[in-house]
Amino acid sequence: MSALEQLFNPQCIAVVGASPKPGSFGGAVLRNLTTHYRGTVYAVNPSYQEVEGVPCFRSLAELPQVPDCVGIAVAADLVEAVLRDAAAIGCKYAAVFSSGFADTADEAGRRRQASLQALARELKIRVLGPNCTGFVNVASGAACNILPSIVDLPMRPGGVSVAGQSGALGYVVLQAMHRGVGFGKLISVGNSADIDLADVIDYLVDDAQTKCIALLFESVPDARKLSRALRRAFEQGKPVVAYKIGTTDAGRQAALSHSGMLAGSAQAYRAMFLRNGVVQVNSFESLLETAIFFSVFGQVAPTRTGIGIISGSGGSVVMAADKSAECGLQLPPLHDDTRSALAQRLPSFAAIANPADITAESIRDHRMYQECIEIFARDPAFASVIVLMPSAHGSAAADRARAITELSASLPVPMSLVWINEWHQGIGSGIYDACPTMATFRSLDRCMAAHQAWFAYARCRAQWLRQVPEPVPNVAIPRGDALRRSAQLSEAESKRLLAGIGVNTCHGAIVSSAEEAMQAADAMGYPVVVKAESEFIAHKSDIGAVKLDLADAGAVRTACAQVLQACQQHHPELGDVRLSVQRMVPTGIEMIIGARVDPDFGPLVVYGFGGVLVELLKNVAVSLAPVPRQEVLDQIAGLQMAPLLQGYRGFDPVDLGQFADQVVRVSHLIQQNPWMAEIDINPIILSKDSAIAVDALITMQA
Repeated sequence: MSALEQLFNPQCIAVVGASPKPGSFGGAVLRNLTTHYRGTVYAVNPSYQEVEGVPCFRSLAELPQVPDCVGIAVAADLVEAVLRDAAAIGCKYAAVFSSGFADTADEAGRRRQASLQALARELKIRVLGPNCTGFVNVASGAACNILPSIVDLPMRPGGVSVAGQSGALGYVVLQAMHRGVGFGKLISVGNSADIDLADVIDYLVDDAQTKCIALLFESVPDARKLSRALRRAFEQGKPVVAYKIGTTDAGRQAALSHSGMLAGSAQAYRAMFLRNGVVQVNSFESLLETAIFFSVFGQVAPTRTGIGIISGSGGSVVMAADKSAECGLQLPPLHDDTRSALAQRLPSFAAIANPADITAESIRDHRMYQECIEIFARDPAFASVIVLMPSAHGSAAADRARAITELSASLPVPMSLVWINEWHQGIGSGIYDACPTMATFRSLDRCMAAHQAWFAYARCRAQWLRQVPEPVPNVAIPRGDALRRSAQLSEAESKRLLAGIGVNTCHGAIVSSAEEAMQAADAMGYPVVVKAESEFIAHKSDIGAVKLDLADAGAVRTACAQVLQACQQHHPELGDVRLSVQRMVPTGIEMIIGARVDPDFGPLVVYGFGGVLVELLKNVAVSLAPVPRQEVLDQIAGLQMAPLLQGYRGFDPVDLGQFADQVVRVSHLIQQNPWMAEIDINPIILSKDSAIAVDALITMQA
């Protein structure tokens, strides 16, 4: 049994701070429980003898039994005393609804939360919150939650459990029960002083009722712990659908004021989700529909690559073809047997194709939809069938809905339905919503995106199941001189270190004058490059301290003067700066490999299209370090400019495998050397037979 089972599936709950006052948190929790809960409820408040028809006790010590969970709805400065009382009677779990802790974003609130956290550890009592709305267990009716309108919810059990910080947004999702959608649990972690999102995920992974976990959150106190929990969910085959909010500067500041935790890097979260098989959605509206789809079909691995689409509207099948193409979904032509069966069933003017327009005859002929669905489901090319439903005409619409939902349970492939009608609660829609054996969408875009994610999730799990552990290179390197004047290595030092781990670099000669530079250039052959060589100048191109494609000694002399002048102008404190002379690397595609240590996520590696426009183009991928080679290749293939690497309008195809190998080595380098803070290799010139780093910078930890 999970360590949190007693909290989220309690047999007895006590509400401290229960009150009949309008708007009180304690009163709302008690009303929700007395309406829905089939367990034992106690009210605790010395000011009352009864609240909401429930006998009220003066203290926890007076209760006739020890509750599994105590809901705490008192002022912030009284919370610790209640926790002590709960621990004294042997209660092990509490949900703290009170605000005024780290959510205030001031020092006093942070101190109050730190004190609460320390006390919980001392008392060995697990705390949900503070500043949370609580939880709802739909199956048992344990609505230990402060939101007053939960009292009006029809408790419909289902396979989706929702977890996050914002209890109000989670409740908005839960209101889909009003239209027939079923749920498992709603859990709000609030400030996460003790129980955090990772703990909740671990609990829901073991929860038999939960078939898919829907996450809606801004931030977490321990990103690496979250990553471990997500990985466990993935390996156990329990899909996680996440909507991460707080990805902009404005959103991050709002997150700080909401939960007391600053939202982390959107790219780092995306990398963590990718590594752990999380289905990430980019809108609130997508969260529930995608989670419902995965709760029904997430453990069904598609054995085919195509989808079949049926509609009674010609315009909608054209839309569906467009949207499927946008999502990269395949619409295979109909098998001969499918085409023949449809020709016998449909009127002569029907479009027998995929997508199929079964015409407006489907309004009059009540069995047409289900018979065509059955025919489509037998097509050997289809992994899934999508039904577009624009019709909500009279009682026939309800009869059709009952027939289609009944049919969905017996089909050999998953079936989804898209309700294409602005009458969102139109006739029959509630029947589709309540069906546990199919997924219903109110957006064609979201349906196609969910199918795209389904195929990707299945590929990810298949790769994991057949993966062979990659060899781990030993690239640990001593830090060296701890008394350096600079926190970063020079270009020459950085390249020397990178060459030692197998990264191809362009070496040169380090000189002190124009005469020495010309001698070096004559010896190595033209054309050459002249750069400033200093660990104090991180971005030489920005100040004009790089001169390219120098064809002769005269050009080298001029370039040396210009580089030294730029250094004197921008960094007069450096005095005499040495120069680096290097062979000009043949043209190719400019790429980048970078790495940094994120305070929340640990080592990260970035790779993709580089050069001086890297920050403008933003055509890069981010992965957790170390990164598997296949992940590098998959991520690069998904970049917008990826066609350049395969050969495009005169460009030769490049040696992407060599580049991927170098990304892997750099990811191990940042992971195995805690003294490194950042690695920047930009650009790497990628050609058909080489990948050469022409500039590099390694920054050390302070």
